[in-house]
Amino acid sequence: MADEPRPKRPKISRGDDDYMLGNITEIELCNFMTFNKLTCKPGSRLNLVVGPNGSGKSSLVCAIALGLGGEPQLLGRASSIGAYVKRGEESGYIKISLRGECKEEQFTITRKIDTRNKSEWIFNGKVVAKKEINEVIQGFNIQVNNLTQFLPQDRVCEFAKLTPVQLLEETEKAVGDPQLPVQHNTLIVKSQELKKFERAVESNKGSLDQLKAVNAELERDVERVRQREELLAKAESMKKKLPWLKYDIKKAKYMEAKEQEKEAKLKLDEAAKALNELREPIEKQKRVKTTQEAKCKKINGLIDGNMKKRMQLLEDENRLGVLMQGKYNEMEELRRQEESRQQRISRAKEDLAAAEAELAKLPPYEPPKHKMEELSARIVELEGTAKEIRSEKMEKEKHLNHNRSILRQCMDKLRDMENATNKRLQALRNSGAEKIFEAYQWVQEHRNEFNKEVYGPVLLEVNVSNRFHADYLEGHVAYYIWKAFITQDAYDRDFLFKNLRSYDVPVINHVGDEGRRREPFQTTEEMRKLGISSRLDQVFEAPHAVKDVLTSQFGLEHSYIGSKETDQQADQVLGLGIMDVWTPENHYRWSRSRYGNHVSASVESITRSHLLLCNVDVGEIERLKSRKIELEDTISTIDANLKALQMELRQKEDEAAEHRREREEIVNISQNEKKKRREMENLVNQRRIKLKSIERENDPDITITKLIDQVKELKIQRFRCAMEIKSSLIEAVAHRRSFAEINMISIELEAKIKEMESNAKQKERFAMQASLNFENRKKEVEECRQQLIDAKKHAESVAVITPELERAFLEMPVSIEELEAAIQDTISQANSILFLNHNILEEYESRQRKIEALSQKQEMDEKELSSRVDEINALKERWLPTLRSLVTQINGTFSRNFQEMAVAGEVSLDEHDMDFDQYGILIKVKFRQTAQLQVLSAHHQSGGERSVSTILYLISLQDLTNCPFRVVDEINQGMDPINERKMFQQLVRAASQPNTPQCFLLTPKLLPNLEYSDACSILTVMNGPWIEQPSKVWSSGENWGSVRARLGGNHC
Repeated sequence: MADEPRPKRPKISRGDDDYMLGNITEIELCNFMTFNKLTCKPGSRLNLVVGPNGSGKSSLVCAIALGLGGEPQLLGRASSIGAYVKRGEESGYIKISLRGECKEEQFTITRKIDTRNKSEWIFNGKVVAKKEINEVIQGFNIQVNNLTQFLPQDRVCEFAKLTPVQLLEETEKAVGDPQLPVQHNTLIVKSQELKKFERAVESNKGSLDQLKAVNAELERDVERVRQREELLAKAESMKKKLPWLKYDIKKAKYMEAKEQEKEAKLKLDEAAKALNELREPIEKQKRVKTTQEAKCKKINGLIDGNMKKRMQLLEDENRLGVLMQGKYNEMEELRRQEESRQQRISRAKEDLAAAEAELAKLPPYEPPKHKMEELSARIVELEGTAKEIRSEKMEKEKHLNHNRSILRQCMDKLRDMENATNKRLQALRNSGAEKIFEAYQWVQEHRNEFNKEVYGPVLLEVNVSNRFHADYLEGHVAYYIWKAFITQDAYDRDFLFKNLRSYDVPVINHVGDEGRRREPFQTTEEMRKLGISSRLDQVFEAPHAVKDVLTSQFGLEHSYIGSKETDQQADQVLGLGIMDVWTPENHYRWSRSRYGNHVSASVESITRSHLLLCNVDVGEIERLKSRKIELEDTISTIDANLKALQMELRQKEDEAAEHRREREEIVNISQNEKKKRREMENLVNQRRIKLKSIERENDPDITITKLIDQVKELKIQRFRCAMEIKSSLIEAVAHRRSFAEINMISIELEAKIKEMESNAKQKERFAMQASLNFENRKKEVEECRQQLIDAKKHAESVAVITPELERAFLEMPVSIEELEAAIQDTISQANSILFLNHNILEEYESRQRKIEALSQKQEMDEKELSSRVDEINALKERWLPTLRSLVTQINGTFSRNFQEMAVAGEVSLDEHDMDFDQYGILIKVKFRQTAQLQVLSAHHQSGGERSVSTILYLISLQDLTNCPFRVVDEINQGMDPINERKMFQQLVRAASQPNTPQCFLLTPKLLPNLEYSDACSILTVMNGPWIEQPSKVWSSGENWGSVRARLGGNHC
C-alpha cells in the first residue's frame, strides 16, 4: 500500500465565471507606491502583466504580498510599511477581493497603512486583528512567504540559492498533503531527540559499569582505612596537650621578664639623681663667664673709640701737609706766570693784526629771495594735499578698525556657539552614540560632495528657547532621531549611508512636498479656558527639512501644550478632540480602540531634558558665518584702499621733502656766509679783549708774601695734631692690656665649663641607656604578657581541661620534645597504612548508592528508547512513501517539460535514513547534449538557465499545488529568445489545464508571434502625460481586463 503512487489533488471545481475558491478577483490600491488610485480585475488563469520598467508592475506584486499578511522584509525592498505610502501622502490602503465558494460570495481584505508604520486590517468591512486575517489566508492555503508560490522580482535569485533541504520544505508547504511538512518537522525533532537520548543511554551504561568495577577494587582497602583513623584519633588527643605545655613555658618567661623590669627601673632612678647633681655647678660658672664677657665688650668699645679718634687725627695731619705743599707749588707757579705774561702780550698783538686784515678781505653776500618764495608756496600746497590724504586715511583706518572689531566679535560669538555644538555632541556621546563626533566631522569635511544641503545630527539643528518645551519635545521624539542625519537627495542618502555605516548613526532622506501645507495653529476659546496655548510643532526652530521629518514621523502637529490649569481639568481635554497633551508635570495620552471604540488614557510624569539643555541656533550660526565672510571682504577692500592712499601720501611727502631740502640748502649757504663774517668779527673782538686782559693782570710779589704767611700757620696746626696722636696711642695701649687680662679669665672659665659639661653628658648617656633598657624591659614584659594571653586562648581553643582530659594528660610525656616525638610516631604509624584515596570509605558507600540508582534508570531508559524508535518508524512509514510518490510525480512532469525544450532534467529525493533534517530535493539539469546532469546552482548554470529551470519547476507544481494563485515577477529576464519562447508555451499549456491555479506573470516585454490561449489575460500597464484618454476608451471590453490608475498627471 505504501508503494502505490499518490493520486493528484482532487479536481477543483470552477464556477460559471471560471474562477475557483481563493482566486484574486479584484485589486484596489490608493496612495500605494507609484499609484494614486488603481483598480485591477485579473483573469482566472494566466495573467500576463506587461509594461515598461518603472511603470508600476512590481507595485502590484508588493500590494498582493502586503495585502495578504506579508511583512515588508519579505519583498527585499523597504524594511518598514510606511515606506510603501506614496511619496507626499500620509496614508493609503490595499484592498484585495478573493473568490468564495460561488460568484456572489466575495472575501474582501483591506489593509490601511500610514507613514508612521501603522497598519489597520479590515475583513468584509469590519476592523479585525491581524491574527484573524492570517487564519483566513491560511484557510485558502495562501503562502506569500513561500518562493514556490510567490516569487517577487527582488527574490528571484534567492530561489536558485535554496539548498535541497530548503527546497524540500518549500515544496512540502506548497503542494501535496498539508500534513507532509508537519510530519517532516515532527520526524526532524523526534530524530534529534532520539540521538540525544541514545547518547544519554550509552553514557549512563558506561558510567554504571565503571562504578561497579571501581567499587569491587575498593572493598579490600576499607578495613585499613578504619585502622588508620583510630591511630589519627590518638595523635589528635596528644596534640591537645601540646598548646598547654607551651602555655606553661610562656608563663615562666613572663615572670622572668617582670624581674628584669624591676632591676632596670632601679638603675634608671640612680642615673637620674647623679645627673641632677652635676647640672647646678655648671649653671653657676656660666653666670660668672657672662659677667666677664660683658666687661670685655665694654673695653672693646673704648678701644674702637680710641681707634676712630687716632684715624681722624692722622687724616687732619695729612690734609695740612697737602695744603702746605700746595702753597709752595702756587708760589713757584706765580714766578713762572710772570715770565710767560710778557710773551703772551706780544703774541696777542700779532694775532689781533692778522684777524683785522682777514675781516677786511671778506666780500658782501645777497640771498635769492624769489626762489625761496616759490619753494615755500609749493611746500605749503603739497602739505595741504598731504593733510587731506592723511585725513582720508585716518577715516578709512578708523572704518577698518571698526570692521575688525566687529569681525572679532562675530568670530568670538561663532566660536562660543560652536562650543555649544560640542556640548550637544558630547551629550549624544554620553547617551550612547559613541562615534557621533567622528560622524559629524566626516560630514563637515565632505560637504562639498553633496548635491543638496545635509543636516545633522538633528540635535544640533533644533533650537528650543523654553526649558519646559525642551522636556516635552525630547520626551515625545524617539532617541534615535537626535543622532540621525537628514538628506534631501537619494544620491546623498546612499553616499552618506555607505560612509557612515560604521558610525552607527541613522540616515533619513527627506523628499519635500511643496504642494502640501500644514494648517497653522489657532487657539480656540475652549482651548484657552483649559490652559492650552500652543502645539508641539510650533515651539521649536529648525530647518524646514528637519522640522518636516520630526513632524511627519512623530505627529507633533497632533500634540498640544498646556499649563497647570490643564492638569486640573485634564478630563475635559478629550472633549476637544485632543488625544495628546503636555503639561509642566504630566504627559496625557488617549487612544481609541479599533474594536469597541472605547477610549483608554495614560498619564506619565515629565522627564527632564538632558540633550536639549544647551541651545544651538543653527540659523544664527549660518548668519554669523555669512557676516564673517562679508566683513572679511570689506576689510580686504579697505586695506587695499589704504595701501593706495599710503603710496600717494608717500609720493606727496617725498616731493615736499625735496623742496624743503632745496630751500634749506639756500638758507644754509646764506647762514654760512653770515656766520663766517660774524665769526671773524668776534675773533677780532676776542683778541682785543685778551690783549687788554693780559695787560691788566696783578703783580705776583704781593701774592707770594701772603702765601708764605699761610704756610707758617699750617705748620703750627700739624704740630698740635702730632701731640694729640701721641696721647691717643698711650691710652690705646692701656685699654689693650685690660682687655687681655679679662679675656684670659673668660677663656679659663669656658674650659672649666666644657669639662663639667663633658662629665654631665657622660652621666646623661648613662641615664639614657638606663631609660632605654627600662623601656625595652617594659616592652618585653608586655610582649610576654600578650604571648601568654595568646597561648592561653590557643590552648583553650584546642581543648578545655576537664578532669578526664587532665587524667589523660598525666599519662602523656611532660616535655614538648617528648610529646611531639610521640605525636610524630603515632602519625607515622598511621601514614604507614598506605592507600591512594583518603575518602575511600565515604566514596565507596556513595558509589554503592549511585550504582543502585543508575541500574533502575538504565532499565527504564532502554524501554523508553525502544518506544521512541517504534514511534519514529511508524511516522516515517506514513510520511516517506507519500513524499516519494509526490517527488516522482514532480519528476515526471519536470522531465517531460525539459524534453520538450530539447534539454534534460530530473527531480529526485535525497534520502539520509534517520537524519530527517538532511532530506532534500535535488534538481538536476543539463542544457547540452554532451554534458552531464548537474545540480541546479549559481556555480554550474547561467542566469538564463537558472530562470528556465525555476519556471519549469514551478510549472511542474501547477497540477499538484493546493494554493489558489501563484505570482512570478520577471522570471524571463536573462533568457535567450529560444528558451523564453519554449518556456512561455509550457506556461500557457499548464495554465490551460482545468486543474491549475490562477497565475500572475510580470514581464517588461513579450516576444512577437507567441501562441496564446483563452486562458491568457493580458494586463498592460502604461504611463505618460497623454495616456488618460486612451485608458478611458480601453477601460472596458469583452476580453480586456481593466487597469485604471492615476499617477500625478500620468495614467495607465
